[in-house]
Amino acid sequence: MQDTWWQSLVQWTLWGAAMALVMGWVGRNRLKPRPEAEAQLLRHPVSTLVIGVVGAVFFFGLAIISNTVGKNPTATVWTTLCFISLGLMSAPMILDYIYGRHQVSEEAIAYGRLLGRRGVMRWADVRRIRFSPGMKWFVLEDHQRTRVRVSAMLMGLPEFARLALARVPPEALDDRTRTLLTETSLGRPPRVWG
Repeated sequence: MQDTWWQSLVQWTLWGAAMALVMGWVGRNRLKPRPEAEAQLLRHPVSTLVIGVVGAVFFFGLAIISNTVGKNPTATVWTTLCFISLGLMSAPMILDYIYGRHQVSEEAIAYGRLLGRRGVMRWADVRRIRFSPGMKWFVLEDHQRTRVRVSAMLMGLPEFARLALARVPPEALDDRTRTLLTETSLGRPPRVWG
């Protein structure tokens, strides 16, 4: 029994350390200095793409190996489907890296959605901005109830926060969101882990 207890402790300690390192890497990448030409562009750091591709390759690879080289009696159609499903869960990270880019200006935010649809929301039309701590994104909503989600993982958040504070009608922000946007505009964006 004691061996099992220690194995479990080591396993979870290593998992926690690995997650802390990866999320620290992601958090640092979004704060790297960028060229002036990209000051108003909100986009994911390359670390988002790397994590998505590594996850997809790993799980699709396991699906292939479990049916070829590593074929054994425990490999069933269900294990293969499980690995394929886990590989497909990486797709949103890859798609958001490619399409989830936003451009801010003094007048509006031009946004991109997960599946490639684009649009523009004027700051003056924003009815409400809230931060979702569980999903780690800012949600902008206009009078037509169109919602734009701006991930806390994006590079360029300080410029977004500065423009939102300056251009969005004051009644669209509650005190908590205003404080968070102020901190973000000063280069202290929300944490991506924890």
